Amino acid sequence: MRWAVAAGNREWRTETIYEVLRWEDLIRRDLNRTWVKRGPLLLKGIAAAFRERTIFRLFRIDRHFAAGLFYPHFALLGLIVAALLVAYGATSLVDLVLPLSNVTTGIITVGFVVVLVRAAQPLLRQAYVYHLMDDWIFNRQNALGKRPDFDARLDQFARRIVAAVLEGDAQEILVVGHSTGVIVAIEVLTRALALDPQLNQHGPSLAVLTIGSRVPGAALWNGAYRLRETIARLATDPTVLWVEYQAPQDFLNAFRFDPVRDLRLDLGARTRTGPVIRSPRFKEILLPRTYRRRRWNLFRMHFQFLMANEIPGEYDYLMITCGPVSLTDRIANPQAAVDRAYGTADQSRRCTVIGNASPGRNVSRQTGSTTAPAASCSRAL
Repeated sequence: MRWAVAAGNREWRTETIYEVLRWEDLIRRDLNRTWVKRGPLLLKGIAAAFRERTIFRLFRIDRHFAAGLFYPHFALLGLIVAALLVAYGATSLVDLVLPLSNVTTGIITVGFVVVLVRAAQPLLRQAYVYHLMDDWIFNRQNALGKRPDFDARLDQFARRIVAAVLEGDAQEILVVGHSTGVIVAIEVLTRALALDPQLNQHGPSLAVLTIGSRVPGAALWNGAYRLRETIARLATDPTVLWVEYQAPQDFLNAFRFDPVRDLRLDLGARTRTGPVIRSPRFKEILLPRTYRRRRWNLFRMHFQFLMANEIPGEYDYLMITCGPVSLTDRIANPQAAVDRAYGTADQSRRCTVIGNASPGRNVSRQTGSTTAPAASCSRAL
């Protein structure tokens, strides 16, 4: 999937071709699995989380993120307990009129629970319970190397990034990952660099932007050796700028999470070059009334990373992906980047954008190119 985006004012102009790298077929397959398959995976993961003390490490890093990660488990457990209480109350009332044996009471109670849980399915889906639960299962499977279908898709994505770099004439290649897409972006870019170690020497500079990251939910598993080494490789690659934005208002991202520090990565003799960790400062880029309205809408705040600003600021998703300033220049001088985008500085360029965005598990990869008379740049989202 790809489309063209033209942006600009009287001072500058960009044209972006946005290409989405899609794997929603794998996501849909997970969401459609039956409880006969989902149940054992869920119970095995919960047992491992306690056995490996992963759950406690998550709460030490960010208790809000950890609570959000296990929210679907708590929600489902709460629903089952509530259904049991309602069913028990109903059978007790029946027993007052028509005495029931223990076996009959048990059968009726289980029947009530099944009916009530089934009736609550639309509410569970609307509250993203299954979406986040399957995301949690998926991240564990992927971290442990148990998703060959997804592994093959990552290789395909990596080849596409290499092709986009070689075929384009942009100034910058920017790879962007949102939510679970952060893991995808990290793995894909690392694989692309493995396919072509001189990838950043073909003309465009190479950068990766990760936003709303859920990396700890995958990388903290004891067996996630490959993922941790992938993160270590990217964090020490001097040819790639890695910038990560984390928001305290987003309970679905790990705020103040430093992958090198919190994963205790052994970099050996390698020098750390990333990620550069910043805050999008949502409170400063939204109008007060908008911020108050969205502040406690947890899922909306998670997606705010992908939404437009109401007030110009350093973090500006649309300007980062379609504006006149590269990510390197934006990080080096945020105020100058805002002035160039909204002020009077003359800037025109050509860009290619390759991207990977993921609300929860709905990850997409997009490539785009912006073209203008003078300069050129390329990015991946």
